Amino acid sequence: MTHIIKKELGEGRALYQIKILEDNYTYVLSWDQNALVVDPGEGKPVYTLLEEKGLTLKNILITHYHYDHTGGIESLKRKTGCHIIGPDDERVPELDQSVDEGEELLFGSFSIEVLSTPGHTNPHVVYFFRELHLLFSGDLLYAGGCGRLFEGSASEMWGSLEKVMNLPDDTEIYCGHEYTLNNLEFAHSIEPSNPEVKARLEEVKNLTSEGKSTIPSTLAVEKETNPFLRVKSAALQKALGVSDTDPATFFSQIRELKDKF
Repeated sequence: MTHIIKKELGEGRALYQIKILEDNYTYVLSWDQNALVVDPGEGKPVYTLLEEKGLTLKNILITHYHYDHTGGIESLKRKTGCHIIGPDDERVPELDQSVDEGEELLFGSFSIEVLSTPGHTNPHVVYFFRELHLLFSGDLLYAGGCGRLFEGSASEMWGSLEKVMNLPDDTEIYCGHEYTLNNLEFAHSIEPSNPEVKARLEEVKNLTSEGKSTIPSTLAVEKETNPFLRVKSAALQKALGVSDTDPATFFSQIRELKDKF
């Protein structure tokens, strides 16, 4: 059975968080019996939800081209005629409209800001619902971690993360994967004396053992416990035996450690 979590957003709007594939998430946002989907790596569970709730799919928002975020596009477009929006990348299937830094999308009462966030892939974008303080971060920022550097540089990825760190601290982070336990185990391994990381790791272990989602996180929690957002932390630098290092360089060192973890 597909695992779905519903969050009421007020004004007749809702957010459905759907667990798909092995450890991916896709998100459906609804308003006035209309819907948009973020990163449908699989089409069937999305279409099933649309039918059950009587929703008409208007748009699909894509963060990047990887198949586990785009695999459901073709079937959903074929069944609904929806509009595909994403970064300017020919690898995104059926792309109807490309978006980039600073653009705004308006669907019903949803106002969505687009941020260009290269690093994991080039290009990659994220979607920020400013009124609701919701960020759909794709594979840029995870709970407790960040995406691998498949196409971009460490400097690009760090710049993208810094951009997200400027959002409000109460922003809820809806990412592309359930990687939180492994991410926090890594964070604890490089900074075992950090009480916030230890406490969050225990919380995530409990949620995972109960089969519960660890998503969403908040930006405030990430700034406190996610090593990739803490490269300027003197405590983390001390734990890894570095000092006075360029943030992008230190980020790269942590990313390399995580890749081998």
